[in-house]
Amino acid sequence: MKSNITNSSTFKISPRQAKKRLGQHFLRDRQVISRIIDLAAPKPGENVLEIGPGEGVLTAALLESGARVVAVEADRDLWEPLEKRFSSVSAADFSLQCGDFLKLDFDQVFAKNQNLSTPVAVVANIPYQITTPILFKLIKYRHLFSRAILMMQEEVAARLLAEPGSRDYGRLTVGVGLYCDIDSGFKVSPGAFSPRPKVWSRVVRLEFLDQPRYPVADTVFFELLVQTLFSQRRKQIINPLKGLLTNLKREELSEKLVAAGFTPSDRPATLAPAELVRLADCLVAWQKR
Repeated sequence: MKSNITNSSTFKISPRQAKKRLGQHFLRDRQVISRIIDLAAPKPGENVLEIGPGEGVLTAALLESGARVVAVEADRDLWEPLEKRFSSVSAADFSLQCGDFLKLDFDQVFAKNQNLSTPVAVVANIPYQITTPILFKLIKYRHLFSRAILMMQEEVAARLLAEPGSRDYGRLTVGVGLYCDIDSGFKVSPGAFSPRPKVWSRVVRLEFLDQPRYPVADTVFFELLVQTLFSQRRKQIINPLKGLLTNLKREELSEKLVAAGFTPSDRPATLAPAELVRLADCLVAWQKR
């Protein structure tokens, strides 16, 4: 059943009160909010995690759709207004988790909340300066989530959607793409927010996969490999790889790479995700010899 909370009840926060250090840009455009709900397509009674509810405008729309919302808010000045605004909503339909999303252990959060059943959808207008850490946090706890519908900077969305060999292709492309199907969603102009950001935004939809797109023998080493390669993306892959495989001389490593079908002089951005997975598996095997 839909909540009786309406967006017309939005309490007002002056744009001057938005905190720059927290990257706050409050979403105000009703059409954009409606499109987010359409893209998220929450089912009645479905659990939704919202990161940074801010004024609670998107929260209200989620409740109206029939979703049950757990909102995580780091700004102490918003805790009381949010609780006041949704005071008429039952505890089963709305709860406020006060704290920093990046510092929470969601296995514990979900274990303590008797109303939460997994998998949970994530819907959020996230702070742009911490978009990448948020994405990797969601990947870490992907066993808890079905999908994520996220408003982010257009530049970051371009990195998620990038093709191998392009300027935007990198660690984020590989790290998220290995575990998600990505829908490019839709663009959002700066005018949809108050205060206006200096950049365009995009709402994207991530569908978490039950298994990685390609089987990875050692996920910890794979993540280390990707981070190492793309931190030196302009160098030939033989250089950062030599730092990872100290048991082999450069010449030996080069010979093994060629024998395995890799070109030592290639740059990291030329390697597709499947090739990076195969490279990681080869390196793990070579370490054991």
